[in-house]
Amino acid sequence: MNTIKQKIFFITLLLIAGMLLPAISFADADKIFKENNKAVVVVVAYNQKGEPISQGSGFIVRQDGAVVTNYHVISKASNIAVKAGDIPPI
Repeated sequence: MNTIKQKIFFITLLLIAGMLLPAISFADADKIFKENNKAVVVVVAYNQKGEPISQGSGFIVRQDGAVVTNYHVISKASNIAVKAGDIPPI
């Protein structure tokens, strides 16, 4: 009888933990964004005619302003522009 109560208790704990973990993860993601949002940039790629051909996000990774973005955003670009700060939400 005692082992049945222990199993029920253990299963209840697992269910509670399963419900709380996503909330904890979102809280961590929100905290990470708030601490690092100034490093987020918008990257716009242009063709040879100066027309925008793709847009994506990136982030500043070094003090000298080096930016990391996805290759597909810039792969066909003739010119690239990076906008930092006061980026409106998408």
